[in-house]
Amino acid sequence: MRLLAVLVAIVALTGAALWLARAPSGATPELIAGLPDDGLRGAPCPARSLYEQDARKKQGVRPPAALGEKLRRLFPLGSDAGQLRLRLKDEGFDLFAPCPNDESVLGARWLSRSWGQPDAYVYWRTDDADKLIFLDGHVSRAE
Repeated sequence: MRLLAVLVAIVALTGAALWLARAPSGATPELIAGLPDDGLRGAPCPARSLYEQDARKKQGVRPPAALGEKLRRLFPLGSDAGQLRLRLKDEGFDLFAPCPNDESVLGARWLSRSWGQPDAYVYWRTDDADKLIFLDGHVSRAE
């Protein structure tokens, strides 16, 4: 029994040491390098309840996020969404579906592996020709 406890402790300590010594995540993507923290903002999903709708109204209008403004300069509305997807994938973003109640909203996220680097989220919608009709994004830091 003691041998089992010692083996479990050794495995746990080895795992903890490997986790703490792991290599830091890759470099911050060029798209978000140097951008300020936009705070926690949600995806542009429709409200799922009246309670959620009222809570959003109470938050009020927020200033535009720096990442969203940069993205709209690089990929103006009406441009090909394929170019946006390609750039995001090239910079290490993972595509995901941010809105369980609205399939028209597409998303990509870059999640850092350390507290010192930011996380970034990008959201967009396209028309039938795969042209951008909505584009936004934000950077959030956990400092």
